[in-house]
This record gives sequence, C-alpha cells and structure tokens, in this order.
Amino acid sequence: MKSVNKKILIINENRAEAEDIRNHLIDAEAEVVCAYTLREALTQFMIHDFVLVILDAYLSATDDHSLLKAMRSAKKMPILILSSDTNHTERIHLFQAGANAYMGKPYTLEECMAQAHSLMQLYVETAPQGKLCYTLAFGNDLLIDPETRQAFLKGKELKITRKEFDLLFWLASNPGKVFTREQLYDHVWDEQSAHNVDEVVKHHIKTLRKKLTDANSEYIKNVWGIGYRFEHGSKTDGE
Repeated sequence: MKSVNKKILIINENRAEAEDIRNHLIDAEAEVVCAYTLREALTQFMIHDFVLVILDAYLSATDDHSLLKAMRSAKKMPILILSSDTNHTERIHLFQAGANAYMGKPYTLEECMAQAHSLMQLYVETAPQGKLCYTLAFGNDLLIDPETRQAFLKGKELKITRKEFDLLFWLASNPGKVFTREQLYDHVWDEQSAHNVDEVVKHHIKTLRKKLTDANSEYIKNVWGIGYRFEHGSKTDGE
C-alpha cells in the first residue's frame, strides 16, 4: 500500500456535506481531515501541512472571513470556496480575502472533485519540495508557527513583538526545561550582553506573560531563584 503523502482540510459545519466530499477525496495517497468549527479548523490548519483547503463560505462569513485571511497569510496552499451565495460582490470579497477558486451551490460531486484535483496537482507541481513544518501546538489553546512568525491563543492571533516571539518559541521548544535569564538572553538576543540582562529579560517575560495569560493557566512559570520554564496548562502565579 502506498503511504499517505497528501493532506486535505475540509471546513464545513454541515457534517453530511463534509463527509460526502471526504469520502470521494480519500484514497491511499490522501488523508482528509474534517473540521466543523472555526476554532477546530485553525488548530488543524496550524498543526498540519495541507495541499488543499475546501472551505464553506457560510461558516467563513461568521467571522468576516478572518480565518480565510489568516490561512492565506500563513501558508500558500490552494483554498477552494463552496458557496450558495452567487452575489458578484461576495465572490469578489472571497477572492480578495484569499480564495483561489469558487464553486457555487448546488454543484455536482464530479465537478467538485475535478476542481479539487486540479488545484492539488498545480500546487504539488509548483510548491517547494522537502519543506518541513515545525509548528508547535499545545492542545487547542496555543499554536506557534516559526515559519510565519505567528502565535495563536484560543484561535486568536497574539500581537507580540519580534523578541517576544523569539522568547516564546525558544521556551515552548524546550517545555519543562529551566533557563536562567542569562541563558535566555544568550539564546534569544544573539548579541553582546546588555548592561542589565536581568531587567531586559524580566521586562520581556512580563509583557509576554500578560499576552499569554488567560483565566485558567500561565505558560511561562517562575522557578524561584533560578529563572523560567514553559509549562502547558500550569496554574497562574505571580511575577
């Protein structure tokens, strides 16, 4: 049996419709993932490398196509939109948000499959080969993508600085490992020591923790007298 080498993401709150498309796309060389909510879709999208996304326009419209825009800015795989809205303005809006192809409902499965395979073939033939994805995922809550330098907390993109991202990615890449402030500075800043390394790192940790902390957990945990470690789901404590 051939190994699976293609992943396809279907985003549609209509489970029957999603499963119907899935059953026609899946084969020995393709793995098809179905997501029925925007949050689930974002999680799957950031964890895996897909060669095609099939997105229902109705679900996308519930967040003003924010997911569509985020997917387009993050990765370059083709996005096929399925929509019952044939309004010219809405179609333009979808293309501007990041869609590559549009199929109006009702459609035949044969037509949908032909469009899907055409988009996948074009992508596979033109996409760089051997590209690795090192996206870090911690449950459904925190996703960190070093390629696009984006981090998402509970489905929403974090607004963090360049150094805050570097600091977060380094800590998250080494969960449970304790780092002193000097070690964090050496790894993240990659420059000669500042006059006050402790204060530089402490300031960045403090601002990053504020952006990461929700009502239940804190990812960057103090190790008193030593430094910090990254923990998924640890309880909030003080600075």
